[in-house]
Amino acid sequence: MIKDVCQFNQLFQLYQKDDRYNLYIHDFPKNEFVQLFFNDTIEDLHIEYYDYEAKFDRNINEYNSKFADFFTDSKDLKWVDIKNVSGYFPQFDFYFMTEGDTFIFNYIHRNFLSQLIDILLNELDCNFISRLKTELLINLEYD
Repeated sequence: MIKDVCQFNQLFQLYQKDDRYNLYIHDFPKNEFVQLFFNDTIEDLHIEYYDYEAKFDRNINEYNSKFADFFTDSKDLKWVDIKNVSGYFPQFDFYFMTEGDTFIFNYIHRNFLSQLIDILLNELDCNFISRLKTELLINLEYD
């Protein structure tokens, strides 16, 4: 996914408003996001996707559910193209949504920000992730 710091700076933008943060990520794979949070409870989940196997569009709105409620396992995700997704993670206390190819994570608590970055970049070396977190904070913008 991320090959160098320059690419990371182009894709990730962090904004601070009061004691919370908003994280914008350009071109983050929506299917990968679903895999990362597959078994986490989501409130006000909205997901739109195209199912290649069944050949139809699906639009789901659920108050309290998990991605696992709609897909039998993460292997099912290779047969879908997720177009939009949004909701609220009560256990992490932040909102998420997509606008086109951009993921927006809103109202992230300071204590969870580092953990969220670890989750999203879990395939990278931990030392490189630490470097990227530093870059994110260096480029922090205020709302």
